[in-house]
Amino acid sequence: MTTSLTIRMDETLKADAEEFFEDIGMNLTTAITCFFKKCLATGEIPFTLSRSTHDRLVAALREADAVAADPDAATCTDPGKLSEFLRP
Repeated sequence: MTTSLTIRMDETLKADAEEFFEDIGMNLTTAITCFFKKCLATGEIPFTLSRSTHDRLVAALREADAVAADPDAATCTDPGKLSEFLRP
């Protein structure tokens, strides 16, 4: 079973991508399918992200690791009190 995916992109980018993928023997559908499969198989985006988005993500992951390793960090084990716990 297949489904449709609609995306919006710059017209020139699409034309250039179609030409590139045609040169290597595939269409955009196949290229996007390959991208999705690679992401799912590896659990990551198959290229490096950079700049501030990446820096913020790395900082957040380091902070999460530090909190997880801190035996004195506040915890909440009651799902019913989670919203109260998360309020500053």
